[in-house]
Amino acid sequence: MATKTKEDNRTQDEIREAQIKYSDEDINRGIDLIQKKGFITRKDFESMQDDVWARGFEKHLDKKFQDMEDVDPYLYIERFDFKGGKLDDIIFDMDKVTTREDALKTLSRELGEGIVR
Repeated sequence: MATKTKEDNRTQDEIREAQIKYSDEDINRGIDLIQKKGFITRKDFESMQDDVWARGFEKHLDKKFQDMEDVDPYLYIERFDFKGGKLDDIIFDMDKVTTREDALKTLSRELGEGIVR
């Protein structure tokens, strides 16, 4: 009888996320954008349209920041609903974009999407 491995218990998204390769160029560009403006969206990285890609990217950015000695942002990723059923992610530094509401407004402004209320 075969035993289940830890890998067998992962969701399809977790398996797909583990297979995605993020380039050093994208990670370094993401770090730079977070430091300069405090957030990134699909306007910066088209691949952020894919929630699995975006969540994995946030993890890679966070790890890179943890390895740096001179900065320590509090990264967070949030997915928001917009008018017309559009969903979009934003990765942001909570020291610069301090609330979820600020993140929603920032993402709405960046992408020109209408906020659902």
